[in-house]
Amino acid sequence: MVAPTPRDGNTRLHVSWHSRPATAASIPGMDADERVCPFCGRPPGGGIFCSACGRNLGAVERLPTRSEWQDERQGGIGADAAAGSLAVRCADATAAFLAAMREAGNPGATKMPMSKASALRRAGSAHAWVLRPVDREDFDEPRRYEPGLVLTIDGRFHLLDSELRGWGQRNFPHYHHTVRPNAIDMPVEERLISELATVLSAHRLEGKPPRSGTPTP
Repeated sequence: MVAPTPRDGNTRLHVSWHSRPATAASIPGMDADERVCPFCGRPPGGGIFCSACGRNLGAVERLPTRSEWQDERQGGIGADAAAGSLAVRCADATAAFLAAMREAGNPGATKMPMSKASALRRAGSAHAWVLRPVDREDFDEPRRYEPGLVLTIDGRFHLLDSELRGWGQRNFPHYHHTVRPNAIDMPVEERLISELATVLSAHRLEGKPPRSGTPTP
């Protein structure tokens, strides 16, 4: 609520910061083309501060209409839900991949050298599957380099690098691959699900759930 209170001969607005964003039901009869506050969706009044929520509107170039504000709000909720759903699907696909591979004895997993995290430390190795090879172009324009992706048998994702070697030699070009030592978060991408399925398919494990330790009655 806004309560004008005289102070030192001027009128100040004392705003309650507990007002909640408007909903369609909370503002009966509001015109869809009426300009509203971009933060709370209510009529902002004529001042530089929204008369409903108190936010500073000085940097807002154009107030949205009520209809635009609702569309943007609903779109944001839908995008958040979609992102959450994809993360769950990626996690489920990764768990299913690891379970199927362990059941089969981890076919296709290879030991790859890790790059050194420090000059004083020995380089380790990663026992992993290559889900995504390094994508690079060294000779034609435009040049590009995108690291690959591996998944270790214990369920950690790492980036994969390659180094071009063999300049001036008969076997040029050849590439030396190393795994970056620091694990990364699971990529939340549609292509991760496809890449996991492709590796499973290469070992004829797609669609085969892991066996349970409890016999089926």
